[in-house]
Amino acid sequence: MADDAPQLPDRERSAPTVQKPMPKWRTQLFPLFAGPLALLLRLYWRTVRLRISGEERIAPLLAAGTRFIPCCWHQRQIFAICYLRRLRPLGVNPGALVSPSKDGELGARLLAKLGVTAVRGSGRRSGALAMRDMYVAIKDQNLSPLIAPDGSTGPAHEFKPGAIMLARLSGSPVVPVSFACTRGIRLRTWDRLLVPLPFSRVEVVVGEPIELEPIMAMSESPESIERMGAALSEVERLAEELVR
Repeated sequence: MADDAPQLPDRERSAPTVQKPMPKWRTQLFPLFAGPLALLLRLYWRTVRLRISGEERIAPLLAAGTRFIPCCWHQRQIFAICYLRRLRPLGVNPGALVSPSKDGELGARLLAKLGVTAVRGSGRRSGALAMRDMYVAIKDQNLSPLIAPDGSTGPAHEFKPGAIMLARLSGSPVVPVSFACTRGIRLRTWDRLLVPLPFSRVEVVVGEPIELEPIMAMSESPESIERMGAALSEVERLAEELVR
Protein backbone atom coordinates (compact mmCIF):
# COMPACT_ATOMS: atom_id res chain seq x y z
CA MET A 1 0.00 0.00 0.00
CA ALA A 2 1.24 3.47 -0.80
CA ASP A 3 2.91 5.29 2.10
CA ASP A 4 0.79 8.39 1.55
CA ALA A 5 -2.54 6.54 1.73
CA PRO A 6 -5.11 8.40 3.81
CA GLN A 7 -5.17 7.47 7.49
CA LEU A 8 -8.39 6.09 8.88
CA PRO A 9 -9.80 6.08 12.38
CA ASP A 10 -8.75 3.04 14.43
CA ARG A 11 -12.19 1.51 14.27
CA GLU A 12 -12.08 1.58 10.44
CA ARG A 13 -8.53 0.19 10.23
CA SER A 14 -9.28 -2.64 12.63
CA ALA A 15 -12.61 -3.67 11.07
CA PRO A 16 -12.04 -4.76 7.48
CA THR A 17 -14.91 -6.34 5.59
CA VAL A 18 -14.96 -10.06 6.41
CA GLN A 19 -16.88 -12.55 4.35
CA LYS A 20 -17.36 -16.29 4.57
CA PRO A 21 -15.60 -18.49 2.02
CA MET A 22 -17.51 -18.63 -1.25
CA PRO A 23 -19.36 -21.92 -1.87
CA LYS A 24 -17.49 -24.21 -4.21
CA TRP A 25 -20.28 -24.18 -6.81
CA ARG A 26 -20.05 -20.39 -7.10
CA THR A 27 -16.27 -20.52 -7.35
CA GLN A 28 -16.62 -22.92 -10.26
CA LEU A 29 -19.55 -21.26 -12.04
CA PHE A 30 -18.59 -17.58 -11.88
CA PRO A 31 -15.57 -17.95 -14.22
CA LEU A 32 -17.81 -19.86 -16.64
CA PHE A 33 -20.48 -17.14 -16.62
CA ALA A 34 -18.17 -14.12 -16.79
CA GLY A 35 -16.75 -14.88 -20.24
CA PRO A 36 -20.08 -15.40 -22.05
CA LEU A 37 -21.63 -12.41 -20.29
CA ALA A 38 -18.74 -10.20 -21.34
CA LEU A 39 -19.09 -11.41 -24.93
CA LEU A 40 -22.84 -10.72 -24.92
CA LEU A 41 -22.28 -7.24 -23.49
CA ARG A 42 -19.65 -6.39 -26.11
CA LEU A 43 -22.00 -7.62 -28.86
CA TYR A 44 -24.85 -5.60 -27.37
CA TRP A 45 -22.71 -2.44 -27.29
CA ARG A 46 -21.95 -2.93 -30.98
CA THR A 47 -25.63 -3.06 -31.92
CA VAL A 48 -26.25 0.60 -31.05
CA ARG A 49 -25.28 3.67 -33.04
CA LEU A 50 -22.95 5.37 -30.59
CA ARG A 51 -21.97 9.01 -30.82
CA ILE A 52 -19.67 10.89 -28.44
CA SER A 53 -19.99 14.61 -27.75
CA GLY A 54 -17.63 16.76 -25.70
CA GLU A 55 -14.58 14.52 -25.83
CA GLU A 56 -12.49 17.52 -26.82
CA ARG A 57 -12.99 18.74 -23.24
CA ILE A 58 -10.76 15.97 -21.91
CA ALA A 59 -8.30 15.98 -24.84
CA PRO A 60 -5.60 17.72 -22.73
CA LEU A 61 -5.97 15.04 -20.02
CA LEU A 62 -5.72 12.26 -22.58
CA ALA A 63 -2.73 13.84 -24.30
CA ALA A 64 -0.88 14.23 -20.99
CA GLY A 65 -1.83 10.77 -19.71
CA THR A 66 -3.54 12.33 -16.69
CA ARG A 67 -5.83 10.08 -14.70
CA PHE A 68 -9.26 11.40 -13.88
CA ILE A 69 -12.41 10.37 -12.04
CA PRO A 70 -15.36 9.89 -14.39
CA CYS A 71 -18.71 10.36 -12.64
CA CYS A 72 -22.19 9.37 -13.76
CA TRP A 73 -25.53 8.76 -12.10
CA HIS A 74 -26.03 5.09 -11.20
CA GLN A 75 -28.87 4.93 -13.72
CA ARG A 76 -26.51 5.70 -16.60
CA GLN A 77 -23.59 3.34 -15.94
CA ILE A 78 -23.96 0.93 -18.84
CA PHE A 79 -22.62 3.21 -21.55
CA ALA A 80 -20.34 5.16 -19.22
CA ILE A 81 -18.36 1.91 -18.85
CA CYS A 82 -18.61 1.32 -22.59
CA TYR A 83 -17.17 4.77 -23.25
CA LEU A 84 -14.29 4.33 -20.80
CA ARG A 85 -13.30 1.08 -22.49
CA ARG A 86 -13.01 2.99 -25.76
CA LEU A 87 -10.38 5.22 -24.14
CA ARG A 88 -7.99 2.37 -23.30
CA PRO A 89 -5.98 2.75 -26.55
CA LEU A 90 -5.38 6.37 -25.46
CA GLY A 91 -3.77 5.26 -22.21
CA VAL A 92 -6.76 5.39 -19.86
CA ASN A 93 -6.89 2.60 -17.29
CA PRO A 94 -10.63 2.30 -16.49
CA GLY A 95 -11.88 1.01 -13.15
CA ALA A 96 -15.06 0.67 -11.12
CA LEU A 97 -16.09 0.10 -7.52
CA VAL A 98 -17.63 -3.34 -6.95
CA SER A 99 -19.26 -4.72 -3.81
CA PRO A 100 -17.02 -7.01 -1.73
CA SER A 101 -19.94 -9.42 -1.26
CA LYS A 102 -20.00 -12.89 -2.79
CA ASP A 103 -22.50 -11.72 -5.39
CA GLY A 104 -20.10 -8.92 -6.35
CA GLU A 105 -17.56 -11.53 -7.42
CA LEU A 106 -19.39 -12.15 -10.69
CA GLY A 107 -19.42 -8.40 -11.41
CA ALA A 108 -15.69 -8.19 -10.68
CA ARG A 109 -14.92 -11.08 -13.00
CA LEU A 110 -17.16 -9.62 -15.71
CA LEU A 111 -15.38 -6.26 -15.51
CA ALA A 112 -12.00 -8.01 -15.69
CA LYS A 113 -13.09 -9.73 -18.91
CA LEU A 114 -14.02 -6.29 -20.26
CA GLY A 115 -10.63 -4.83 -19.37
CA VAL A 116 -11.94 -2.78 -16.43
CA THR A 117 -10.19 -2.96 -13.06
CA ALA A 118 -12.59 -3.81 -10.22
CA VAL A 119 -11.88 -2.26 -6.82
CA ARG A 120 -13.74 -4.27 -4.21
CA GLY A 121 -15.52 -2.16 -1.63
CA SER A 122 -18.98 -1.02 -0.61
CA GLY A 123 -19.76 2.59 0.22
CA ARG A 124 -22.73 1.30 2.26
CA ARG A 125 -20.84 -1.19 4.43
CA SER A 126 -17.31 0.21 4.69
CA GLY A 127 -17.17 3.62 3.06
CA ALA A 128 -13.80 4.76 4.43
CA LEU A 129 -12.16 1.45 3.57
CA ALA A 130 -13.60 1.53 0.07
CA MET A 131 -12.28 5.07 -0.39
CA ARG A 132 -8.83 4.05 0.82
CA ASP A 133 -8.71 1.08 -1.55
CA MET A 134 -9.88 3.24 -4.45
CA TYR A 135 -7.29 5.91 -3.58
CA VAL A 136 -4.49 3.33 -3.54
CA ALA A 137 -5.66 1.89 -6.87
CA ILE A 138 -5.70 5.38 -8.42
CA LYS A 139 -2.19 6.08 -7.20
CA ASP A 140 -0.56 2.69 -7.78
CA GLN A 141 -2.29 1.72 -11.04
CA ASN A 142 -2.93 5.18 -12.48
CA LEU A 143 -6.60 4.20 -12.45
CA SER A 144 -9.47 6.31 -13.76
CA PRO A 145 -12.33 4.77 -11.75
CA LEU A 146 -15.96 5.30 -12.66
CA ILE A 147 -17.91 6.59 -9.65
CA ALA A 148 -21.70 6.62 -9.31
CA PRO A 149 -22.14 9.18 -6.52
CA ASP A 150 -25.75 8.20 -5.83
CA GLY A 151 -24.96 4.46 -5.47
CA SER A 152 -25.14 1.81 -4.35
CA THR A 153 -28.61 2.09 -2.83
CA GLY A 154 -29.61 5.69 -3.59
CA PRO A 155 -31.53 7.84 -3.34
CA ALA A 156 -31.24 8.27 -7.08
CA HIS A 157 -29.67 11.55 -8.30
CA GLU A 158 -28.50 12.49 -4.81
CA PHE A 159 -24.80 13.32 -4.96
CA LYS A 160 -22.87 11.80 -2.06
CA PRO A 161 -19.54 13.43 -1.13
CA GLY A 162 -17.28 10.38 -1.57
CA ALA A 163 -16.32 11.21 -5.16
CA ILE A 164 -15.37 14.75 -4.18
CA MET A 165 -13.17 13.62 -1.31
CA LEU A 166 -11.53 10.99 -3.53
CA ALA A 167 -10.74 13.67 -6.10
CA ARG A 168 -9.26 15.93 -3.43
CA LEU A 169 -7.13 13.13 -1.98
CA SER A 170 -5.80 11.89 -5.32
CA GLY A 171 -5.49 15.27 -7.03
CA SER A 172 -7.51 13.94 -9.97
CA PRO A 173 -10.09 16.04 -11.85
CA VAL A 174 -13.70 14.87 -11.91
CA VAL A 175 -15.25 14.38 -15.36
CA PRO A 176 -19.07 14.19 -15.55
CA VAL A 177 -20.39 11.67 -18.09
CA SER A 178 -23.91 10.70 -19.14
CA PHE A 179 -25.84 9.23 -22.04
CA ALA A 180 -29.33 9.14 -23.51
CA CYS A 181 -30.91 6.94 -26.16
CA THR A 182 -33.65 7.13 -28.76
CA ARG A 183 -35.23 3.87 -27.57
CA GLY A 184 -34.68 2.16 -24.25
CA ILE A 185 -36.25 0.54 -21.23
CA ARG A 186 -35.98 1.31 -17.53
CA LEU A 187 -35.52 -1.65 -15.23
CA ARG A 188 -37.49 -1.95 -12.01
CA THR A 189 -34.45 -1.23 -9.87
CA TRP A 190 -34.09 1.48 -7.24
CA ASP A 191 -32.34 3.73 -9.78
CA ARG A 192 -34.56 2.82 -12.76
CA LEU A 193 -31.50 1.67 -14.71
CA LEU A 194 -31.66 2.86 -18.32
CA VAL A 195 -30.95 0.14 -20.92
CA PRO A 196 -30.90 1.25 -24.57
CA LEU A 197 -32.56 -1.16 -26.99
CA PRO A 198 -30.42 -2.76 -29.70
CA PHE A 199 -30.10 -0.67 -32.87
CA SER A 200 -31.12 2.53 -31.07
CA ARG A 201 -28.98 5.67 -31.16
CA VAL A 202 -26.97 6.42 -28.02
CA GLU A 203 -25.56 9.87 -27.30
CA VAL A 204 -22.73 10.00 -24.77
CA VAL A 205 -21.87 13.45 -23.45
CA VAL A 206 -18.58 14.26 -21.69
CA GLY A 207 -18.57 17.31 -19.48
CA GLU A 208 -15.87 19.79 -18.53
CA PRO A 209 -13.26 18.41 -16.09
CA ILE A 210 -13.72 19.86 -12.60
CA GLU A 211 -10.57 20.55 -10.62
CA LEU A 212 -10.87 20.47 -6.83
CA GLU A 213 -8.49 21.83 -4.23
CA PRO A 214 -6.28 18.99 -2.90
CA ILE A 215 -7.32 19.30 0.73
CA MET A 216 -8.58 16.75 3.23
CA ALA A 217 -11.69 17.46 5.27
CA MET A 218 -13.97 15.29 7.37
CA SER A 219 -17.02 16.66 5.58
CA GLU A 220 -17.77 18.31 2.26
CA SER A 221 -19.46 21.66 1.81
CA PRO A 222 -23.06 21.73 0.51
CA GLU A 223 -21.87 24.12 -2.21
CA SER A 224 -19.39 21.56 -3.61
CA ILE A 225 -21.96 18.79 -3.50
CA GLU A 226 -24.55 20.96 -5.24
CA ARG A 227 -22.03 22.02 -7.88
CA MET A 228 -21.09 18.42 -8.70
CA GLY A 229 -24.70 17.24 -8.79
CA ALA A 230 -25.59 20.10 -11.12
CA ALA A 231 -22.70 19.15 -13.46
CA LEU A 232 -23.98 15.58 -13.73
CA SER A 233 -27.54 16.71 -14.31
CA GLU A 234 -26.33 19.12 -17.02
CA VAL A 235 -24.56 16.44 -19.10
CA GLU A 236 -27.64 14.25 -18.73
CA ARG A 237 -29.81 17.13 -19.98
CA LEU A 238 -27.51 17.72 -22.95
CA ALA A 239 -27.61 14.03 -23.88
CA GLU A 240 -31.40 14.00 -23.71
CA GLU A 241 -31.54 17.07 -25.96
CA LEU A 242 -29.31 15.40 -28.54
CA VAL A 243 -31.55 12.36 -28.88
CA ARG A 244 -34.62 14.57 -29.22
